[in-house]
Amino acid sequence: MTKLSSISDNHLVLNCRCGHVGQIAVADLIEVYGGDVEVVAVERAARCSRCKTKNIARSQIIYVGGSFEALSSGHTEKDAKDW
Repeated sequence: MTKLSSISDNHLVLNCRCGHVGQIAVADLIEVYGGDVEVVAVERAARCSRCKTKNIARSQIIYVGGSFEALSSGHTEKDAKDW
């Protein structure tokens, strides 16, 4: 399971069953819930700001940064020799 502290520089997008989509900085979630809380716990606690229910259908972790940083952090040891 993914802890908030492991994705602290990113954003979390929550999709409600009513169609509303909300995005929040993980750093803001850490201030409220702490870094050891898992993303699934945030999903269960989240309430839609439009319909006011707890009907989160899906969530996504959105990487914040440039494409070079995203690509360079995704390589493996085998790939490292190609750099």
